[in-house]
Amino acid sequence: MLAVVLGGQSVFTAQAAQEDVPYCHRYADFNFPDYMAMWNYDDPALTATTFFAMLNMAASSMDKTFMSELLSQISRTYLMQGDMHNAQYYLEQAQMFLDHAEPRAEVYFQRETARWHATQGDHAQATEWMLKAWQLAKQEQYAQLMIETALDLGDGDITRLSDVEQQAWHLRAKQIAENTQDQRAQMWVMQHAARFH
Repeated sequence: MLAVVLGGQSVFTAQAAQEDVPYCHRYADFNFPDYMAMWNYDDPALTATTFFAMLNMAASSMDKTFMSELLSQISRTYLMQGDMHNAQYYLEQAQMFLDHAEPRAEVYFQRETARWHATQGDHAQATEWMLKAWQLAKQEQYAQLMIETALDLGDGDITRLSDVEQQAWHLRAKQIAENTQDQRAQMWVMQHAARFH
């Protein structure tokens, strides 16, 4: 069990890793749990507890990519709870590690920044940030993130694009999903099949 305090926030304690949880990557002798598999979208507060516990592991490893990605997702848990202050705070924390992280972390940061703007009602900024995320994900050929971002660009709650544009992005996501050979992307598609209907 691990406990974490960041930014004067409450202490969160939870199991950081489990043997039956898949691992996303290895860094400096650390096996990192696939934190995205631990998302509970019906209970963002519980998800935050789990993610905060993992921060001790991320800090010990000095893996800036994992740290930034995790902080971006913590921001999202607060956003889903309507806590805009902490959502912004943890986005800013995530941004601090981007210079020394893999581009994937920046894609996650851009995606969550888009969600933050959408929640504020600024759909123009949300669209701009989500397009940045798409461009970087495509440049780096992150198949799963390309699929997720294309779906989000087709989500009127985030971008408010025209119906034609939304349909085009949704079709693009389906085409990538159908053709990708990336196993993680294929697994994500199977787990989120409802988003393609």
